[in-house]
Amino acid sequence: MCFWNELINKNSKYEKSLGKKYRRESGSYYTPLEIADYMINDLFETIDNLSNITDLKLLEPCVGTGNFVISYLKKIYSLNLSFQENLKILNNIYVCDSNINALMLYKENISAIAENKFGIKLENDYFETHTGGALLYNLETPQSKYIPITDIFPNVNKFDIVITNPPYKNLKAERKQFSSTEEYNNAKQTYSNISKLSLINQKFTTNGVLNIYKLFIEEIIEKYTNKHAYISLLVPNSILTDKTCEKIRERLFTTTKITNIKTIPENNSLIDGKQALCSINIEKGKLTDIIEIDSNDKRYSYDVRKSKTNSNAIILMEESELNTLSKLRLFPKMKELKFIHNLRGELDLTLYKNDILACQVSDYPLIRGRNIDYYNLKNIVEYVNPEFINKTAKKEFICNERIACQQISNMAKERRLIFSYVPQNYILGNSCNFISIENNLFNIDIYFMLAILNSNLINWLFKLSSSNNHINNYELAELPIPVNCSNKKRISNLSLEYIKSHSNFTLKELEHEILFAYGLTDNGEDMKTNVKIDNVIINNFINDMRFIINSFDSNMATKLITKKITCNEFVLKEINAMNTSDKQVVIDIISKYQKLYNNEILNHTTFKLSELDLEMIKQVPQGGNWKDISKETMQKSKRLLRINETGGRTTLYGRIDYNKPSYTITTYFNRPGNGTYVHPNHERVISVREACRFQSLPDCYYITGNKTQMLKQIGNAVPSVLAYQIGINIKKIANCNKSVDLFCGLGGLTYGLKQAGIKSVISNDIESVFCHTLKVNNPEIYTYCGDITLSKTKEHIIKLAKENCADIICGGPPCQGFSLAGFRAKNDPRNQLFRDFVELVKAINPKVIVFENVEGLLSYQHGETYKSILELFSELNYNTEGRTLQTEEYGVPQKRKRVIIICTRKDINCLPADLYPKKITNKQENYITAKQAIYDLDDITCGEISYYKSNYHSDYIDLMKGIITYEEYIKRISGE
Repeated sequence: MCFWNELINKNSKYEKSLGKKYRRESGSYYTPLEIADYMINDLFETIDNLSNITDLKLLEPCVGTGNFVISYLKKIYSLNLSFQENLKILNNIYVCDSNINALMLYKENISAIAENKFGIKLENDYFETHTGGALLYNLETPQSKYIPITDIFPNVNKFDIVITNPPYKNLKAERKQFSSTEEYNNAKQTYSNISKLSLINQKFTTNGVLNIYKLFIEEIIEKYTNKHAYISLLVPNSILTDKTCEKIRERLFTTTKITNIKTIPENNSLIDGKQALCSINIEKGKLTDIIEIDSNDKRYSYDVRKSKTNSNAIILMEESELNTLSKLRLFPKMKELKFIHNLRGELDLTLYKNDILACQVSDYPLIRGRNIDYYNLKNIVEYVNPEFINKTAKKEFICNERIACQQISNMAKERRLIFSYVPQNYILGNSCNFISIENNLFNIDIYFMLAILNSNLINWLFKLSSSNNHINNYELAELPIPVNCSNKKRISNLSLEYIKSHSNFTLKELEHEILFAYGLTDNGEDMKTNVKIDNVIINNFINDMRFIINSFDSNMATKLITKKITCNEFVLKEINAMNTSDKQVVIDIISKYQKLYNNEILNHTTFKLSELDLEMIKQVPQGGNWKDISKETMQKSKRLLRINETGGRTTLYGRIDYNKPSYTITTYFNRPGNGTYVHPNHERVISVREACRFQSLPDCYYITGNKTQMLKQIGNAVPSVLAYQIGINIKKIANCNKSVDLFCGLGGLTYGLKQAGIKSVISNDIESVFCHTLKVNNPEIYTYCGDITLSKTKEHIIKLAKENCADIICGGPPCQGFSLAGFRAKNDPRNQLFRDFVELVKAINPKVIVFENVEGLLSYQHGETYKSILELFSELNYNTEGRTLQTEEYGVPQKRKRVIIICTRKDINCLPADLYPKKITNKQENYITAKQAIYDLDDITCGEISYYKSNYHSDYIDLMKGIITYEEYIKRISGE
């Protein structure tokens, strides 16, 4: 790999040496090797017959320093072809570029690869016939002329493979980008000439502002490739949805097969540019039907026939979103309603800058894009000369009430559409769009339109179809309007009320009414319940924050939770002096409560599966397992074949049965082959939130860290419902109420004891992310991240425990060494951590000890470890008892066995047997099922932002949502 890395480093050094001005003017943004490798591998998987690879002619029309060709040859090298085959491959590679220096470096690179890896020395005449200059239109010369591929390679008919990252260059001259008027005028003339030429030479990519990348796509499809060619493109993501790309998308759909697409988000660290990109794999000679799309770690199967829109936009949606979209399509679009005027602001801020006044000497305030806020205008400090009114053709609209939005709205923003109410006689700059309403038979007014266009639903719809940072009038024109809904007046009145009050309760009611207007919800929802829940959320937010910031008040809580002040602003002003760890806790607490207040589901994200995993799980019914997978599919997996030969646990590749509890949730619930983790109804594994439900971590419990850390935290957690029942007995019978929590993890045991009224005086774990999650959800608890085997950690824990009179020690060492499913290493130091636990018990001398671990502890080292633990506690003057508890018998919707050792100090007149909880769901018919645990999430799309919407509930779901307490839940399911 050293050789290849040297090439890439050399290329990278050259690419970074190019100035921003050059790259902007040429549109050159080079492709990193990681992406080139991905695209080449993808390309090779698409090629039908790799045995013919030596016969395929490859073209890279925008080669730069050659990363795609380097990646291609690296792949060829791995095939171990013969000398003659490699020579044939090299003779079939053709490249072009307008940058002479980049081409020189490319030649050096290919010469080095040919000689070092294939033993082939390339002479100058090779490059004379296999490399060329600019194709299409050369932006680096003043002459404007069309350059066809036949001018460069007259002896090559057409190509079998094209892979490239064409220049991203809008052919629109903006004065601010040029250092002189002469440069600006020259560029303007060049772009004008190219525009005229493109009307002659291109048919499908000349709508809107011309861009070189679009023109290249057409050239590649239409002129560079033969009828069965393979094409791989790295292009801006806007190709998928932008209206100006409508014709080329239609051409791709009708003349080629788009096999797959991978999106690359804006500001990706691999890309030297801010443009969101996508790689597109295309096969000519076939027609597009299903496109496999990989976007932000989620996979979509896009059915062109089912999902096709009027503009052929490729919009990424799951089934539930498609259903919503199909309902919205039933409503007329804004452009079809002649009484709605959808226009750009009337004052050109550059052309009429002399009419802009810096002080109030006019009755006409000026509104720029930055003055637009959600429902209301803000920070108006400029005015317009009254004489301007007679200069504009939009005078009639100025005299009326309007609503307006910004022209620019970053794609990364959670809310793209933000409209403000605009009173009469306000002037709108051309950085705004506006809507004006005439009197109409539908009785639609400006307040109704303000609410509709500011709604979460329409914002979601706009974000689906918008592919750039602009909000164009033609995009707004496509939005559906519920002209015949029965609650128009209600929506209008609530909109006006919100303008005046900014009440979050009014806003939530508005959102509900708008969903009803589109036929997407039942109008019978009790809004008073929402108000009650909102007050509880705010009060909990205040209480949690006050454990960290004493001066935190309800006014600040409301501003933060409704996002009137951003989290960053609050951090800078209020907690800037805090250390980094505490500051991040505050930030995550704020984020957690903002999501809860916004009715979002915390952590409802799932995990990407391979194509083979998807093929497997599609064959497994509810309650099924690997035995349901066909022999044909088994042949594709060595692991499955081995399981089939030797016999494997029936939980492997299992799909959860809604009518039973889930099986054990481990740290591998992202992998179908490691247990029963496949969702009952969907082709995915359970989400992080669904796993939390099975572990009885409530919906308000916010899991922090990356996905690997989340898996580790949740899989190792103690179900809080079981912990609560143990805690209640300890508090009532042993009269203990303060604990030291060791190996605390994310706090499942700690949280359950907390619900029973037991306060943790210190919680300790070696994993910082575990402590962080615990602290975010239990800010009143002092958490200490440190290695328990170290003297300073033990001393700190002992000191705090004695100062706070802790009378319980609970926890359990990491289970890897003990687990039946894990590797049993005798020398694993983690298996000795119980000795450190015992050392702390000896020093603190609590009344009660709760020691938990996996069932494998009982048989580890033939039971010697288990006996040693009991003996050590007995020697410290404790009564000891260990039991294996099955969580499904204690109201937990999961079959999970845990060894719980309870020890009581001999002087407290209480035996361990008195503290074990009674079984409350020990009969199969009383088990809490998976359906009772997660069914309300069944039709909710997994994603970074997901909202509750189901009316399904159970006692268990009510507990998870905080509607009932742990005490009420136990009473209900035990029949008390």
